[in-house]
Amino acid sequence: MIAIAGTHERRGKDVTNPVELMDSTGYLINLHGETAIYKKGNETVAITGISGVPETFAKDVFEKIDPKPEQECTNIFLMHQSVGEYVYTDEKSPGLKLEELPKGFDLIINGHIHWKNQCRIGPDKETLFLLPGSTITTQIRKNEAGKDKGVTIYDTQTKETEFLPIISQRKVIYNEIRCNNEDIKTIKKKIIEYLSGLNKEKFEKRPLVRIKVIGQIEGNNHRIDFSDILKNYEKDFILSLKNNLDSEKQTKNKELVAQLIKNTMSIDSMGLKIMKDYADKEKITFDYNHIFELLAEGNVDAAEKNLLENLTDNIDEKLNEKTDKKIDD
Repeated sequence: MIAIAGTHERRGKDVTNPVELMDSTGYLINLHGETAIYKKGNETVAITGISGVPETFAKDVFEKIDPKPEQECTNIFLMHQSVGEYVYTDEKSPGLKLEELPKGFDLIINGHIHWKNQCRIGPDKETLFLLPGSTITTQIRKNEAGKDKGVTIYDTQTKETEFLPIISQRKVIYNEIRCNNEDIKTIKKKIIEYLSGLNKEKFEKRPLVRIKVIGQIEGNNHRIDFSDILKNYEKDFILSLKNNLDSEKQTKNKELVAQLIKNTMSIDSMGLKIMKDYADKEKITFDYNHIFELLAEGNVDAAEKNLLENLTDNIDEKLNEKTDKKIDD
């Protein structure tokens, strides 16, 4: 079995992540920055991987490792990152672009994104880019609901895929009900009409149903009590009703908040960026990810000790450089 670490397995420099632990027991092979080559009969397959890294550093890490396909092999590349064509990215929280992915591989498999998709990329569309998706529904969202979960089989000879859905899956249904300055009674009626129509279908298991009510409600009170609807349909569906309605006042407030969010970034990304900018400015090197993780866990003493050791090493290196320069002069 071959694996790479994803977002949730990532740890600091001196901490063993779960994938590394399983690798040490012989349960699987951890492929971070490495290539495993397998031979069967006349066929050879090379599998290269890069574990998930903070999005801020993804491009730099990929350029540094610079994965290359092997000669006369079927070449497969494993990764776990945000890709701009599939998830939202911006200058402050950058993700990789399809055009920035390693060239020359037959198949690139990307985790991290939970829905299934695939496309051909590369100058001659020679690479199949595959999002296998998760095996269970993790979030009931528009782009994930309604798509079967399963596994994808890749034929190394034909370079084609076959999707095998997991049997006896619970149906996941997502629907948006749009309202335009309507009152509560009318909005509830719309929801009931939709659920009544859905109830005419036959399901093997009670489906997970997420209804998102969006738009604007009449008046300034946007709150609606959905408890009566939830109770009436509890035997038919595992039902979730999300109220995203706005009053006129809230609409104006949301526009203001959206502008504020546009100019901010996540706390993690901000912390890592501050450390990186400081290191670049002072021309020193240290493991930003490890230091940040220690600080996030409240382990200030360990972070201080680690940082001081790195700074001492950097100072020694600079002193040696100056000494060598004087000797040369």
